[in-house]
Amino acid sequence: MQNAIQQASVLPTEGPAAEEAPEEEGCPHCGGAGFVRKDVRLGHPDFGRAFPCECTNDEAEDDKRARLLRFSNLGPLSRLSFDNLSPRGRSPSPQHQERFGAANQAALAFAEEPAGWLVFVGPSGCGKTHIAAAIAGRCIEKGRAVLFMVVPDLLDHLRAAYQPDAESGYDELFETVRNAQVLVLDDLGVQSTTPWVEEKIFQLINHRYSAQLSTVITTNLDLASFGSRVQTRLSDPALSQVHYLEGGASAGAAQIDSLDLPLLRGMTFKSFDAKLVASDAAEAREVQSAYRTAMSYAEDPKDWIVIAGQTGRGKTRLAAAIANYARDSGKQPMFVVVPDLLDGLRSAYNPQNPASFDTMFDQVRNVPLLILDDLGAQSGTPWADEKLFQLINHRYNACLPTVITTNLAVTEMDARLRSRLTDPQISTILLMGPFDFWGKQSPPPVPVRGRPRRS
Repeated sequence: MQNAIQQASVLPTEGPAAEEAPEEEGCPHCGGAGFVRKDVRLGHPDFGRAFPCECTNDEAEDDKRARLLRFSNLGPLSRLSFDNLSPRGRSPSPQHQERFGAANQAALAFAEEPAGWLVFVGPSGCGKTHIAAAIAGRCIEKGRAVLFMVVPDLLDHLRAAYQPDAESGYDELFETVRNAQVLVLDDLGVQSTTPWVEEKIFQLINHRYSAQLSTVITTNLDLASFGSRVQTRLSDPALSQVHYLEGGASAGAAQIDSLDLPLLRGMTFKSFDAKLVASDAAEAREVQSAYRTAMSYAEDPKDWIVIAGQTGRGKTRLAAAIANYARDSGKQPMFVVVPDLLDGLRSAYNPQNPASFDTMFDQVRNVPLLILDDLGAQSGTPWADEKLFQLINHRYNACLPTVITTNLAVTEMDARLRSRLTDPQISTILLMGPFDFWGKQSPPPVPVRGRPRRS
Protein backbone atom coordinates (compact mmCIF):
# COMPACT_ATOMS: atom_id res chain seq x y z
CA MET A 1 0.00 0.00 0.00
CA GLN A 2 2.69 2.49 0.95
CA ASN A 3 4.53 1.80 -2.30
CA ALA A 4 1.40 2.72 -4.20
CA ILE A 5 0.97 5.89 -2.20
CA GLN A 6 4.63 6.79 -2.56
CA GLN A 7 4.15 7.03 -6.31
CA ALA A 8 2.10 10.19 -5.83
CA SER A 9 4.88 12.76 -5.33
CA VAL A 10 4.34 16.05 -3.54
CA LEU A 11 3.87 18.96 -5.90
CA PRO A 12 4.75 22.38 -4.36
CA THR A 13 2.13 24.96 -5.25
CA GLU A 14 4.33 27.99 -4.71
CA GLY A 15 7.74 29.19 -3.50
CA PRO A 16 11.28 28.11 -4.43
CA ALA A 17 10.55 24.42 -3.85
CA ALA A 18 8.46 24.48 -6.99
CA GLU A 19 11.49 25.58 -9.01
CA GLU A 20 13.86 23.11 -7.31
CA ALA A 21 12.00 19.88 -8.02
CA PRO A 22 14.65 17.18 -8.34
CA GLU A 23 15.30 15.70 -11.71
CA GLU A 24 13.98 12.12 -11.71
CA GLU A 25 13.67 9.51 -14.33
CA GLY A 26 10.60 10.31 -16.43
CA CYS A 27 8.44 13.31 -15.55
CA PRO A 28 10.25 15.80 -13.27
CA HIS A 29 7.07 16.39 -11.25
CA CYS A 30 5.77 12.87 -10.59
CA GLY A 31 8.74 10.67 -11.47
CA GLY A 32 6.57 8.75 -13.89
CA ALA A 33 3.87 7.90 -11.33
CA GLY A 34 1.24 10.04 -13.08
CA PHE A 35 -0.04 11.52 -9.78
CA VAL A 36 1.11 14.41 -7.62
CA ARG A 37 0.06 15.77 -4.24
CA LYS A 38 -0.08 19.45 -3.50
CA ASP A 39 2.20 20.84 -0.82
CA VAL A 40 -0.52 22.35 1.35
CA ARG A 41 -1.08 22.56 5.09
CA LEU A 42 -2.69 19.81 7.15
CA GLY A 43 -6.45 20.37 7.15
CA HIS A 44 -6.53 21.93 3.68
CA PRO A 45 -9.23 20.29 1.48
CA ASP A 46 -6.51 19.16 -0.96
CA PHE A 47 -4.14 17.78 1.66
CA GLY A 48 -3.27 14.17 0.84
CA ARG A 49 -5.31 14.04 -2.36
CA ALA A 50 -3.74 12.59 -5.48
CA PHE A 51 -4.11 14.72 -8.63
CA PRO A 52 -3.27 13.68 -12.21
CA CYS A 53 0.08 15.13 -13.26
CA GLU A 54 0.15 17.35 -16.35
CA CYS A 55 2.30 14.72 -18.04
CA THR A 56 -0.74 12.45 -18.29
CA ASN A 57 -2.51 14.70 -20.77
CA ASP A 58 -0.85 13.03 -23.74
CA GLU A 59 -0.63 9.60 -22.13
CA ALA A 60 -1.56 6.55 -24.19
CA GLU A 61 -4.60 4.60 -22.96
CA ASP A 62 -2.55 1.48 -22.16
CA ASP A 63 -0.06 3.52 -20.16
CA LYS A 64 -2.88 5.27 -18.34
CA ARG A 65 -4.52 2.00 -17.32
CA ALA A 66 -1.18 0.63 -16.13
CA ARG A 67 -0.62 3.73 -14.00
CA LEU A 68 -4.11 3.58 -12.49
CA LEU A 69 -3.64 -0.11 -11.75
CA ARG A 70 -0.40 0.63 -9.87
CA PHE A 71 -2.12 3.31 -7.81
CA SER A 72 -5.19 1.15 -7.09
CA ASN A 73 -3.37 -1.32 -4.80
CA LEU A 74 -5.42 -4.13 -6.40
CA GLY A 75 -2.39 -6.33 -7.00
CA PRO A 76 -3.34 -9.97 -7.74
CA LEU A 77 -7.05 -9.14 -7.27
CA SER A 78 -6.98 -7.39 -10.65
CA ARG A 79 -7.80 -10.83 -12.11
CA LEU A 80 -11.30 -10.57 -10.57
CA SER A 81 -13.59 -8.90 -13.07
CA PHE A 82 -17.22 -8.78 -14.11
CA ASP A 83 -16.34 -11.05 -17.02
CA ASN A 84 -15.43 -13.95 -14.70
CA LEU A 85 -18.06 -13.16 -12.06
CA SER A 86 -21.12 -15.39 -11.99
CA PRO A 87 -23.98 -12.88 -12.36
CA ARG A 88 -26.16 -14.82 -9.90
CA GLY A 89 -23.49 -15.84 -7.42
CA ARG A 90 -22.44 -19.21 -6.10
CA SER A 91 -25.33 -20.15 -3.85
CA PRO A 92 -27.84 -22.79 -5.03
CA SER A 93 -30.63 -20.93 -3.22
CA PRO A 94 -32.95 -19.07 -5.67
CA GLN A 95 -33.45 -16.32 -3.09
CA HIS A 96 -29.71 -15.85 -2.67
CA GLN A 97 -29.31 -15.82 -6.45
CA GLU A 98 -31.90 -13.05 -6.73
CA ARG A 99 -30.07 -11.01 -4.11
CA PHE A 100 -26.70 -11.53 -5.78
CA GLY A 101 -28.14 -10.61 -9.18
CA ALA A 102 -29.50 -7.34 -7.79
CA ALA A 103 -26.13 -6.61 -6.17
CA ASN A 104 -24.32 -7.36 -9.43
CA GLN A 105 -26.54 -4.94 -11.36
CA ALA A 106 -25.96 -2.23 -8.75
CA ALA A 107 -22.21 -2.86 -8.95
CA LEU A 108 -22.21 -2.56 -12.75
CA ALA A 109 -24.11 0.74 -12.58
CA PHE A 110 -21.77 2.09 -9.90
CA ALA A 111 -18.66 1.10 -11.88
CA GLU A 112 -19.94 2.96 -14.94
CA GLU A 113 -20.70 6.13 -12.97
CA PRO A 114 -19.48 6.03 -9.34
CA ALA A 115 -21.88 7.84 -7.03
CA GLY A 116 -22.92 7.25 -3.45
CA TRP A 117 -22.04 4.14 -1.50
CA LEU A 118 -22.42 0.41 -2.08
CA VAL A 119 -22.32 -1.87 0.97
CA PHE A 120 -22.13 -5.64 0.41
CA VAL A 121 -22.93 -7.86 3.40
CA GLY A 122 -22.49 -11.61 3.46
CA PRO A 123 -20.50 -14.55 4.81
CA SER A 124 -17.02 -15.48 3.61
CA GLY A 125 -17.02 -17.06 0.15
CA CYS A 126 -20.23 -15.46 -1.11
CA GLY A 127 -18.45 -13.22 -3.67
CA LYS A 128 -18.22 -9.85 -1.89
CA THR A 129 -14.54 -9.28 -2.65
CA HIS A 130 -14.97 -10.40 -6.26
CA ILE A 131 -17.69 -7.78 -6.82
CA ALA A 132 -15.62 -5.08 -5.10
CA ALA A 133 -12.49 -5.89 -7.11
CA ALA A 134 -14.54 -6.00 -10.33
CA ILE A 135 -15.83 -2.50 -9.59
CA ALA A 136 -12.27 -1.26 -9.05
CA GLY A 137 -11.12 -2.90 -12.28
CA ARG A 138 -13.95 -1.40 -14.31
CA CYS A 139 -13.22 2.06 -12.86
CA ILE A 140 -9.61 1.68 -14.04
CA GLU A 141 -10.83 0.68 -17.51
CA LYS A 142 -12.89 3.88 -17.54
CA GLY A 143 -9.84 5.96 -16.61
CA ARG A 144 -10.86 6.69 -13.01
CA ALA A 145 -8.52 6.60 -10.03
CA VAL A 146 -9.61 4.03 -7.43
CA LEU A 147 -7.96 2.82 -4.23
CA PHE A 148 -8.61 -0.74 -2.99
CA MET A 149 -7.85 -1.36 0.68
CA VAL A 150 -8.32 -4.45 2.86
CA VAL A 151 -9.25 -2.86 6.19
CA PRO A 152 -6.85 -4.83 8.47
CA ASP A 153 -3.99 -4.06 6.04
CA LEU A 154 -4.91 -0.37 6.02
CA LEU A 155 -4.80 -0.25 9.81
CA ASP A 156 -1.41 -1.98 9.81
CA HIS A 157 -0.06 0.62 7.37
CA LEU A 158 -1.42 3.45 9.52
CA ARG A 159 0.26 2.01 12.63
CA ALA A 160 3.53 1.60 10.73
CA ALA A 161 3.31 5.20 9.53
CA TYR A 162 3.78 6.37 13.12
CA GLN A 163 7.36 5.04 13.10
CA PRO A 164 10.11 7.68 12.71
CA ASP A 165 11.66 5.86 9.74
CA ALA A 166 8.35 5.31 7.92
CA GLU A 167 8.49 5.94 4.15
CA SER A 168 5.14 7.76 4.27
CA GLY A 169 3.93 9.92 7.17
CA TYR A 170 0.72 9.02 8.99
CA ASP A 171 -1.12 12.24 8.11
CA GLU A 172 -0.17 11.99 4.45
CA LEU A 173 -1.21 8.35 4.22
CA PHE A 174 -4.51 8.77 6.06
CA GLU A 175 -5.51 11.83 4.04
CA THR A 176 -4.75 10.03 0.78
CA VAL A 177 -7.11 7.20 1.75
CA ARG A 178 -9.80 9.51 3.12
CA ASN A 179 -9.92 11.56 -0.08
CA ALA A 180 -9.48 8.88 -2.76
CA GLN A 181 -11.71 9.57 -5.75
CA VAL A 182 -13.22 6.08 -5.40
CA LEU A 183 -12.39 4.02 -2.30
CA VAL A 184 -13.02 0.29 -1.86
CA LEU A 185 -12.86 -0.96 1.74
CA ASP A 186 -12.77 -4.75 1.79
CA ASP A 187 -13.51 -6.86 4.89
CA LEU A 188 -14.66 -4.11 7.22
CA GLY A 189 -15.26 -5.70 10.62
CA VAL A 190 -12.63 -8.47 10.58
CA GLN A 191 -10.02 -6.21 12.16
CA SER A 192 -9.08 -6.49 15.82
CA THR A 193 -11.09 -3.97 17.80
CA THR A 194 -9.44 -1.39 20.01
CA PRO A 195 -10.52 2.18 20.85
CA TRP A 196 -7.89 3.47 18.40
CA VAL A 197 -9.15 1.22 15.60
CA GLU A 198 -12.77 2.20 16.21
CA GLU A 199 -11.84 5.87 16.13
CA LYS A 200 -9.82 5.55 12.89
CA ILE A 201 -12.63 3.62 11.19
CA PHE A 202 -15.18 6.22 12.25
CA GLN A 203 -13.00 9.12 11.11
CA LEU A 204 -12.53 7.52 7.70
CA ILE A 205 -16.17 6.61 7.19
CA ASN A 206 -17.51 9.87 8.62
CA HIS A 207 -15.24 11.97 6.39
CA ARG A 208 -16.32 10.17 3.24
CA TYR A 209 -19.95 10.26 4.38
CA SER A 210 -19.85 14.01 5.00
CA ALA A 211 -18.07 14.65 1.69
CA GLN A 212 -20.30 12.10 -0.13
CA LEU A 213 -17.27 10.49 -1.74
CA SER A 214 -17.88 7.37 -3.82
CA THR A 215 -17.21 4.33 -1.64
CA VAL A 216 -17.62 0.54 -1.80
CA ILE A 217 -17.60 -1.46 1.45
CA THR A 218 -17.71 -5.21 2.04
CA THR A 219 -18.33 -6.83 5.42
CA ASN A 220 -19.30 -10.18 6.86
CA LEU A 221 -21.04 -8.51 9.80
CA ASP A 222 -24.63 -7.39 9.91
CA LEU A 223 -24.78 -3.61 10.08
CA ALA A 224 -26.45 -3.84 13.49
CA SER A 225 -23.15 -5.23 14.79
CA PHE A 226 -21.38 -1.89 14.24
CA GLY A 227 -21.50 0.99 16.66
CA SER A 228 -24.38 3.39 16.12
CA ARG A 229 -22.13 6.10 14.64
CA VAL A 230 -20.85 3.84 11.88
CA GLN A 231 -24.13 1.96 11.42
CA THR A 232 -26.18 5.10 10.71
CA ARG A 233 -23.75 6.16 7.99
CA LEU A 234 -23.47 2.77 6.33
CA SER A 235 -27.25 2.35 6.18
CA ASP A 236 -28.32 5.91 5.32
CA PRO A 237 -30.72 5.37 2.36
CA ALA A 238 -29.99 8.86 1.05
CA LEU A 239 -26.42 7.83 0.24
CA SER A 240 -25.98 4.09 0.63
CA GLN A 241 -27.32 0.96 -1.06
CA VAL A 242 -27.01 -2.09 1.20
CA HIS A 243 -27.01 -5.54 -0.43
CA TYR A 244 -27.17 -8.78 1.58
CA LEU A 245 -25.63 -11.39 -0.70
CA GLU A 246 -26.59 -14.50 1.24
CA GLY A 247 -28.58 -15.54 4.27
CA GLY A 248 -27.24 -16.86 7.51
CA ALA A 249 -26.38 -15.22 10.77
CA SER A 250 -24.30 -12.54 9.06
CA ALA A 251 -27.29 -11.34 7.05
CA GLY A 252 -29.59 -11.15 10.06
CA ALA A 253 -33.20 -10.46 9.19
CA ALA A 254 -32.35 -9.96 5.50
CA GLN A 255 -32.71 -13.70 4.96
CA ILE A 256 -36.45 -13.52 5.76
CA ASP A 257 -37.15 -10.27 3.91
CA SER A 258 -39.03 -11.45 0.82
CA LEU A 259 -39.44 -8.16 -1.03
CA ASP A 260 -36.65 -8.89 -3.53
CA LEU A 261 -38.43 -12.00 -4.83
CA PRO A 262 -39.50 -11.36 -8.45
CA LEU A 263 -43.24 -11.87 -7.93
CA LEU A 264 -43.41 -9.50 -4.95
CA ARG A 265 -41.23 -6.88 -6.66
CA GLY A 266 -43.76 -6.87 -9.49
CA MET A 267 -46.66 -6.11 -7.13
CA THR A 268 -46.98 -2.35 -7.41
CA PHE A 269 -49.80 0.16 -7.30
CA LYS A 270 -49.46 0.48 -11.06
CA SER A 271 -49.99 -3.25 -11.61
CA PHE A 272 -52.79 -3.60 -9.03
CA ASP A 273 -56.20 -4.22 -10.63
CA ALA A 274 -59.24 -4.31 -8.32
CA LYS A 275 -61.23 -6.23 -10.93
CA LEU A 276 -58.86 -9.20 -10.63
CA VAL A 277 -59.64 -9.71 -6.95
CA ALA A 278 -63.31 -8.65 -6.85
CA SER A 279 -66.29 -10.80 -7.81
CA ASP A 280 -68.63 -7.95 -8.80
CA ALA A 281 -68.72 -4.19 -9.37
CA ALA A 282 -69.75 -3.36 -5.80
CA GLU A 283 -66.87 -5.37 -4.38
CA ALA A 284 -64.48 -3.77 -6.87
CA ARG A 285 -65.47 -0.35 -5.50
CA GLU A 286 -64.72 -1.54 -1.96
CA VAL A 287 -61.29 -2.81 -3.03
CA GLN A 288 -60.61 0.40 -4.95
CA SER A 289 -61.33 2.39 -1.79
CA ALA A 290 -58.83 0.26 0.11
CA TYR A 291 -56.34 0.82 -2.74
CA ARG A 292 -56.62 4.59 -2.42
CA THR A 293 -56.12 4.46 1.34
CA ALA A 294 -53.09 2.19 0.93
CA MET A 295 -51.54 4.52 -1.65
CA SER A 296 -52.01 7.51 0.64
CA TYR A 297 -50.37 5.54 3.45
CA ALA A 298 -47.41 4.56 1.25
CA GLU A 299 -46.68 8.21 0.51
CA ASP A 300 -46.36 8.99 4.22
CA PRO A 301 -46.26 5.83 6.37
CA LYS A 302 -47.52 6.55 9.86
CA ASP A 303 -49.41 4.39 12.33
CA TRP A 304 -50.76 1.01 11.19
CA ILE A 305 -52.72 -0.46 8.31
CA VAL A 306 -54.46 -3.82 8.84
CA ILE A 307 -55.59 -5.42 5.57
CA ALA A 308 -58.16 -8.13 6.26
CA GLY A 309 -59.99 -10.52 3.97
CA GLN A 310 -60.33 -14.03 2.70
CA THR A 311 -57.50 -15.76 0.84
CA GLY A 312 -57.14 -14.61 -2.77
CA ARG A 313 -58.61 -11.14 -2.27
CA GLY A 314 -55.41 -9.19 -2.95
CA LYS A 315 -54.16 -8.50 0.59
CA THR A 316 -50.57 -9.46 -0.20
CA ARG A 317 -50.65 -7.53 -3.49
CA LEU A 318 -51.70 -4.35 -1.71
CA ALA A 319 -49.18 -4.81 1.11
CA ALA A 320 -46.34 -5.47 -1.36
CA ALA A 321 -47.36 -2.38 -3.34
CA ILE A 322 -46.94 -0.31 -0.17
CA ALA A 323 -43.52 -1.86 0.46
CA ASN A 324 -42.31 -1.37 -3.12
CA TYR A 325 -43.50 2.24 -3.20
CA ALA A 326 -41.73 2.93 0.09
CA ARG A 327 -38.48 1.34 -1.11
CA ASP A 328 -38.56 3.24 -4.40
CA SER A 329 -39.05 6.43 -2.35
CA GLY A 330 -35.83 5.79 -0.43
CA LYS A 331 -37.39 4.33 2.72
CA GLN A 332 -36.38 1.04 4.36
CA PRO A 333 -39.31 -1.39 4.37
CA MET A 334 -39.08 -5.04 5.39
CA PHE A 335 -41.61 -7.53 4.00
CA VAL A 336 -41.84 -10.77 5.98
CA VAL A 337 -44.33 -13.64 5.85
CA VAL A 338 -45.23 -14.49 9.44
CA PRO A 339 -44.51 -18.27 9.24
CA ASP A 340 -41.13 -17.51 7.57
CA LEU A 341 -40.36 -14.99 10.32
CA LEU A 342 -40.97 -17.54 13.04
CA ASP A 343 -38.93 -20.20 11.20
CA GLY A 344 -36.06 -17.73 10.82
CA LEU A 345 -36.15 -16.86 14.51
CA ARG A 346 -36.18 -20.54 15.48
CA SER A 347 -33.17 -21.30 13.25
CA ALA A 348 -31.25 -18.31 14.63
CA TYR A 349 -31.77 -19.36 18.24
CA ASN A 350 -28.77 -20.95 19.92
CA PRO A 351 -28.69 -21.13 23.73
CA GLN A 352 -24.87 -21.04 23.67
CA ASN A 353 -24.81 -17.99 21.40
CA PRO A 354 -28.02 -15.94 21.56
CA ALA A 355 -26.49 -12.98 19.70
CA SER A 356 -27.77 -14.06 16.26
CA PHE A 357 -31.34 -14.40 17.50
CA ASP A 358 -31.22 -11.11 19.39
CA THR A 359 -29.82 -9.29 16.37
CA MET A 360 -32.46 -10.66 14.01
CA PHE A 361 -35.34 -10.01 16.39
CA ASP A 362 -34.18 -6.44 17.11
CA GLN A 363 -33.90 -5.72 13.40
CA VAL A 364 -37.47 -6.81 12.76
CA ARG A 365 -38.80 -5.01 15.84
CA ASN A 366 -37.17 -1.71 14.91
CA VAL A 367 -37.20 -1.60 11.10
CA PRO A 368 -38.62 1.79 9.95
CA LEU A 369 -41.50 0.14 8.05
CA LEU A 370 -42.55 -3.47 8.66
CA ILE A 371 -44.99 -5.46 6.52
CA LEU A 372 -46.23 -8.64 8.25
CA ASP A 373 -47.96 -10.82 5.68
CA ASP A 374 -50.35 -13.67 6.51
CA LEU A 375 -50.81 -13.20 10.23
CA GLY A 376 -52.73 -16.30 11.31
CA ALA A 377 -51.08 -18.70 8.87
CA GLN A 378 -48.43 -19.72 11.44
CA SER A 379 -48.59 -22.77 13.67
CA GLY A 380 -50.05 -21.77 17.01
CA THR A 381 -47.58 -22.64 19.76
CA PRO A 382 -46.98 -20.80 23.04
CA TRP A 383 -43.50 -19.79 21.82
CA ALA A 384 -44.81 -18.46 18.48
CA ASP A 385 -47.65 -16.59 20.18
CA GLU A 386 -45.22 -15.00 22.64
CA LYS A 387 -42.74 -13.89 19.95
CA LEU A 388 -45.51 -12.37 17.84
CA PHE A 389 -46.92 -10.53 20.82
CA GLN A 390 -43.49 -9.18 21.77
CA LEU A 391 -42.94 -7.98 18.20
CA ILE A 392 -46.35 -6.38 17.74
CA ASN A 393 -46.47 -4.93 21.23
CA HIS A 394 -43.06 -3.27 20.79
CA ARG A 395 -44.06 -1.65 17.52
CA TYR A 396 -47.41 -0.63 19.02
CA ASN A 397 -45.79 1.08 22.01
CA ALA A 398 -43.10 2.67 19.82
CA CYS A 399 -45.69 3.83 17.24
CA LEU A 400 -43.60 2.33 14.41
CA PRO A 401 -45.28 2.20 10.96
CA THR A 402 -46.59 -1.31 10.35
CA VAL A 403 -48.73 -3.06 7.72
CA ILE A 404 -50.39 -6.36 8.64
CA THR A 405 -52.40 -8.69 6.41
CA THR A 406 -54.62 -11.37 7.93
CA ASN A 407 -57.52 -13.69 7.16
CA LEU A 408 -58.47 -13.87 10.84
CA ALA A 409 -61.58 -12.32 12.32
CA VAL A 410 -61.11 -10.47 15.59
CA THR A 411 -62.87 -13.27 17.44
CA GLU A 412 -60.11 -15.67 16.30
CA MET A 413 -57.24 -13.50 17.51
CA ASP A 414 -55.40 -13.62 20.80
CA ALA A 415 -56.97 -10.95 22.98
CA ARG A 416 -53.66 -9.13 23.41
CA LEU A 417 -53.09 -8.92 19.64
CA ARG A 418 -56.71 -7.99 18.98
CA SER A 419 -56.57 -4.99 21.30
CA ARG A 420 -53.53 -3.59 19.46
CA LEU A 421 -54.53 -4.38 15.89
CA THR A 422 -57.96 -2.77 16.30
CA ASP A 423 -56.99 0.25 18.39
CA PRO A 424 -58.60 3.16 16.48
CA GLN A 425 -55.93 5.54 17.77
CA ILE A 426 -53.25 3.81 15.73
CA SER A 427 -54.81 1.32 13.30
CA THR A 428 -56.85 1.68 10.10
CA ILE A 429 -58.73 -1.44 8.97
CA LEU A 430 -59.01 -2.11 5.24
CA LEU A 431 -61.44 -4.85 4.21
CA MET A 432 -60.73 -6.64 0.94
CA GLY A 433 -64.15 -7.87 -0.19
CA PRO A 434 -66.93 -9.44 1.93
CA PHE A 435 -65.37 -10.54 5.21
CA ASP A 436 -66.82 -10.63 8.71
CA PHE A 437 -63.69 -9.21 10.30
CA TRP A 438 -65.42 -7.90 13.41
CA GLY A 439 -67.58 -10.95 14.04
CA LYS A 440 -71.36 -10.96 14.34
CA GLN A 441 -71.20 -10.26 18.06
CA SER A 442 -68.50 -7.58 17.82
CA PRO A 443 -69.51 -4.55 15.72
CA PRO A 444 -66.67 -2.21 14.78
CA PRO A 445 -66.14 0.55 17.33
CA VAL A 446 -65.22 3.08 14.61
CA PRO A 447 -65.70 3.32 10.81
CA VAL A 448 -63.33 0.92 9.10
CA ARG A 449 -62.18 3.22 6.31
CA GLY A 450 -60.13 6.34 6.49
CA ARG A 451 -57.23 6.89 8.84
CA PRO A 452 -58.57 8.23 12.15
CA ARG A 453 -56.67 11.11 13.64
CA ARG A 454 -55.10 10.69 17.04
CA SER A 455 -56.55 12.73 19.82
